[in-house]
Amino acid sequence: MYSKILPTNSQVLINQKEINSSIDKLAMQINQDFAGKEVAFLTIMNGGMIFASSLATRLNLDMEMDYLQLSRYGKSQTGGQLVWKYQPEINMENHHVILCDDIYDEGHTLAAAHAWCLKKGAKSASSVVLIHKEHDRTYADYKPDYVAMNIPDHYIFGYGMDLEEKLRQLPEIYYLPKAK
Repeated sequence: MYSKILPTNSQVLINQKEINSSIDKLAMQINQDFAGKEVAFLTIMNGGMIFASSLATRLNLDMEMDYLQLSRYGKSQTGGQLVWKYQPEINMENHHVILCDDIYDEGHTLAAAHAWCLKKGAKSASSVVLIHKEHDRTYADYKPDYVAMNIPDHYIFGYGMDLEEKLRQLPEIYYLPKAK
């Protein structure tokens, strides 16, 4: 179906069934851990929107939803300076915040969002990511609390993650194998 828009040599890394199964398991754990708590569920845009929507529909929690937009990438494949584009208006005081993002690559975005939530009075701030990319580049002094899947160090796109700001809508996660 997507063959006309996929870059040449694109390959599926994680199919839709694997994604859904991982999100189901994650939701069960989060429902258990946050039962009876007032939750502020914050999506980190733009990448987190598809994963956050999928996860949120599986959560049986007393929660408000909002988003924030904080980015290091733009159209680049490597991170740069953090830029706040939108801060949520939701009152975080006395709430347990769940930060939802597509990928944990180096952790700088999540670390900044986590610190900001605590500064705004959150009782706690936890992060959940669909993908944890394993590599040996420098990580921020921050680790996500919940991870759906771990992958090797590929540049990936689909299911919220972009390739030059496009292809976020793909229902599976793709990568481009490195040329030999």
